[in-house]
Amino acid sequence: MEPVFAIGGPELGRRNDFIKQLRSRCASEWNGEPEDHRLYAHETPVPALLDLLMNGSLFSPGKFVQYLGADQVKAKADVQAIVEYAKRPADSTVLVLVADGFGVDKAIEAAIPKDAKKVFWELSAQETGRWVREYFSGQGLSVDDDAVEAILELVENNTEALKVECSRLALFFPRGSSVGEDDVERYIAHNRAEDAFSLFDRMATGDFEQALETLAAIQAARDGSGVGLLAGLLWSFRRLSSLHAALADGQGFEQAARALRITRRSALASYDAARKRWPRGRCDRLIAFGVDVDARLRAMGQSNERALLELFVYACVVRREPVPLGRL
Repeated sequence: MEPVFAIGGPELGRRNDFIKQLRSRCASEWNGEPEDHRLYAHETPVPALLDLLMNGSLFSPGKFVQYLGADQVKAKADVQAIVEYAKRPADSTVLVLVADGFGVDKAIEAAIPKDAKKVFWELSAQETGRWVREYFSGQGLSVDDDAVEAILELVENNTEALKVECSRLALFFPRGSSVGEDDVERYIAHNRAEDAFSLFDRMATGDFEQALETLAAIQAARDGSGVGLLAGLLWSFRRLSSLHAALADGQGFEQAARALRITRRSALASYDAARKRWPRGRCDRLIAFGVDVDARLRAMGQSNERALLELFVYACVVRREPVPLGRL
């Protein structure tokens, strides 16, 4: 097995399944359970990561280390340190560099074998529809076409989110039952959890009050950090930037969207609204502003998290331009 992997992409379900498979391979090849570590780039600097990797494990046959947010590693010294480690990795140690976006620094990727670099793209509507049908079939349930379409409209386009929502829905039905569109409306639509992607959708409509309500709902659920939420928003803005670039090259909207795996009606409508609200120049300036807000979030912790995120939403929705961060 390769000692260093670099993975990314929005398809969280298949990405997480791949990580689980890597860990299982380690356990099999090492004849024992590895020592597990999940580290975050914004919390654990690269020197500390390398110290952990190079120090042997006393009670396990090896180490399995996930370094999340690895695309945040930009400092030249840190990048070079990981490159050098990839050339001479520790024995019985696997490092998985997990990017929030599509990949890590190009120099790091160049030091990793091709087979150890993977991007997990969103599934097409046809693929996710097949996934939903197969999931319910595995639970002893049938699901009609209208129900499948409703699920795909309501749930984020990755199999991790689909698994969560479909498993909740399946709990309400005995084996042999059939799930219809009304059931989806009753059990998913009315209990849908808000996330960074639904917040982006609200922001694209230009309704500031609704966007703030969605942000408040996400923070009230306390599912993840402000850094993670902002990463999701910036991922959507970078995708919008890629859409602008394709349109500038002469592609039609639907063709460009399809190339970026934007295929659902709701997603198409959201990005159509977003490209009109944030033309290319504005979009790029807001991405740069988001990077500045991200740095403030990491430096200041949770004390000013709400204020910084609300300011970012205000800048995007109301001003549609960066605003001064001031003393925050």
